[in-house]
Amino acid sequence: MENDIKKIEIITDYAFLNRLVKLIDDTGVSGYTILKDVAGKGLRGSKDGHGIAGGFKNCYIMVCCDEIEARKVVEAVRGVISRYGGICIVSDAHWVIHN
Repeated sequence: MENDIKKIEIITDYAFLNRLVKLIDDTGVSGYTILKDVAGKGLRGSKDGHGIAGGFKNCYIMVCCDEIEARKVVEAVRGVISRYGGICIVSDAHWVIHN
């Protein structure tokens, strides 16, 4: 059996991880997954995870939730992403129930 959900993927500078996690927690979603030291290339150039004090590190946050919660999360993180950079992608997904 599957449930339709929204998957939110956020990639931004590692320096803003704690701020984003607090905003996400405040929406009341039940959980998320965080990957630290994510490498890639975007509009601001390459981020390879090297540098002093994490200055060139990105992080990845994934949240799976219902549509109402997804709207809350997106609105909560929009300001940080808009001001400091990063991406936020929302897609349709299916939660596979494993009971």
